[in-house]
Amino acid sequence: MMMVNRVPVVLKGLGATALALLLTACNNGSNSANNTTTTSPATLTTADLSGTYIFSAAGTDSSDGDYFVAGSLVADGKGNITSGIADYNLGSGIDSSVPLTGTYTVSGGVASFKITDSGSVTDTFTASVIKTGSTALTAFDGTGTGTLYAQGSGFTSPGSYFYTLKGEGQGIVTGSGEFVVGAAQTLTSGTLSYTDGSNTMTYPTITGFLFAPDPNGRGQAALGGNDFSYYPVSSTQVLMVGLDDRNLLMASAQKQ
Repeated sequence: MMMVNRVPVVLKGLGATALALLLTACNNGSNSANNTTTTSPATLTTADLSGTYIFSAAGTDSSDGDYFVAGSLVADGKGNITSGIADYNLGSGIDSSVPLTGTYTVSGGVASFKITDSGSVTDTFTASVIKTGSTALTAFDGTGTGTLYAQGSGFTSPGSYFYTLKGEGQGIVTGSGEFVVGAAQTLTSGTLSYTDGSNTMTYPTITGFLFAPDPNGRGQAALGGNDFSYYPVSSTQVLMVGLDDRNLLMASAQKQ
């Protein structure tokens, strides 16, 4: 079964700009602002940022190398991140199912987040205040960029999906395919075509699964031998981050 294998070096050297372009393409362009809030930014407060948000980011860290991260946060409307969970695919390895708490402030329509994991490691980033839709996420730990989504509702895993795949393996990875999840949450059919550096491969059949999200809003998936966690953005879209330290992958799957 297909597995994309990363060259065994810590730093791939793409840098934050190239990784941001990969993440933008993987999110079908949603890295650009799609802020649907109509309230004047000057009047927005912490109370206007409330509910569950999905975030993704890409960048390069001096100690961990290139990375992708995706997760969810619950904002209480009072400046607190009361709960959250995230998965980090780092050049140095995988940090999976990491619990998060934190705080945020709002000024001029922009929210500044400070999230902390159970090991007291802190990440910071900024994004416009939104109640629906998505907006650009910036300054993730200084230079990382990505997208913040106000999570919609109604996601169930069975159905037909089209997905795009981006990241690093033996070279730059780009790919796409389709899969169908049956009532048992396993793939009843699936395809994948991808390019990894100078290598191009097509798989007319792949196996895998897309299990329902747990109470924290995090689901687990496998596509063609690659393991992922995923976070539902809406009833029709999920963001996926790779959980194999052999590669650095991010995917976006859209329900048809």
